[in-house]
Amino acid sequence: MQDAMSSRESDRSHEQARRRNPGWFLVPIFVLLALANALLGRIDPRWSEAGMFFLAAFAAYASTAFNWTNANASLFVAYRRPSNLIALLVVYAGALLAGLWPLGQPGLAPGKPNFQLMAVFVVSATLPIEAASWWLARTEGDRPSVRRALAQWLPALLVAEMACGVVLWALEHRHPGLLRPLHFAVALGAGPLYLLSLVHRHHTTLKWQSRVEQADQRADTSDMARQLAEARLAVLQAQIEPHFLFNTLATVQYLLKSDPAAADFLLNQLTRYLRLAMPAMRQFSSTLGREFELTDAYLQIARLRMGGRLDVNVDLPQALSDVEFPPLVVQTLVENAIKHGVEPKTGPVRIRVFARQVGSELHVGVQDNGVGLGGAATQGSGTGLQNIRERLQGIHGQRARLSVSPMTDGGVLASVAVPLEKP
Repeated sequence: MQDAMSSRESDRSHEQARRRNPGWFLVPIFVLLALANALLGRIDPRWSEAGMFFLAAFAAYASTAFNWTNANASLFVAYRRPSNLIALLVVYAGALLAGLWPLGQPGLAPGKPNFQLMAVFVVSATLPIEAASWWLARTEGDRPSVRRALAQWLPALLVAEMACGVVLWALEHRHPGLLRPLHFAVALGAGPLYLLSLVHRHHTTLKWQSRVEQADQRADTSDMARQLAEARLAVLQAQIEPHFLFNTLATVQYLLKSDPAAADFLLNQLTRYLRLAMPAMRQFSSTLGREFELTDAYLQIARLRMGGRLDVNVDLPQALSDVEFPPLVVQTLVENAIKHGVEPKTGPVRIRVFARQVGSELHVGVQDNGVGLGGAATQGSGTGLQNIRERLQGIHGQRARLSVSPMTDGGVLASVAVPLEKP
């Protein structure tokens, strides 16, 4: 059950992250910018050249904003794989050769558009940042903080900008008039935009991994709480069984001398109780029908032990009989009602045990007309109620609650509310 809850919570976190992803909002912006660039190109082709760069850079950044499949994987993992490093070096070497190739060809005329040169500026602008990422992967692992990553990336960006400046100066000095505004835009803007996309991707990954870790911690905490509750349940069962059995047998021994018929009835109820309880006594799950039948047998025994002055009403709709419910919760509430409510009160008393569906919740209550909260000399330590709260928390988390409140006409109502999960 806990694994299923943790899986559902992880899926919900993933879906929420996808709904909040800014990538979808960048798509219409990109379309509008493309239309604006087309209009500018009709006015002046040089403006269109610069606009093409910004559109390409914007598209590259927008693509990193989605991160649908890679948000849970660190970008630094790739830098520790030799095959990825070899592929990266091959790509950069090919881009550099493609960019330098036109410079060695005859007929290179100033003022003629040469977009292959942009590959040289892209290599100069991004290669130092790639080297910094490789060093981060070696020294900081897969998950360095954004601050520690920026401590390496920003100096690398400065080196990249200086390298692009040197390349621009060399080309302008060697081939005057060759460079166009688009070349300057690529040389000076590719590095910052590439670094911005890396920071966005890494920040998204850290946020996603933080959510996963928090979900795992909640699952581990819930699992520990469930194990603790099960251990306390075993202790509680060990305490209840001999206490209840010895007191009932003592009552039977007394009634055999004074009222054999009542002793026979009590033995029948005890047999009924044990026949129902023993097969599932060491299990940590039960059904509401089984718990109510156990409670009815328990109350019949308590009614006879109290001299018949206890009126019992057990109300369970048939539709709720097969609903899963933690064992001994109802019996613990009934024991509290008897010990601290109806037993200290003189005269006729009553206990009502009921269950009902309220929306998507199951409400189980034990109501008595006893002396009320604080009215008995036997106050108890509250261990039983605390045990119920912790067990319900371990099973249902914050969706379960236990309340104990006084009634206006006297007595107490103890109520448990849990999510209704029908079989």
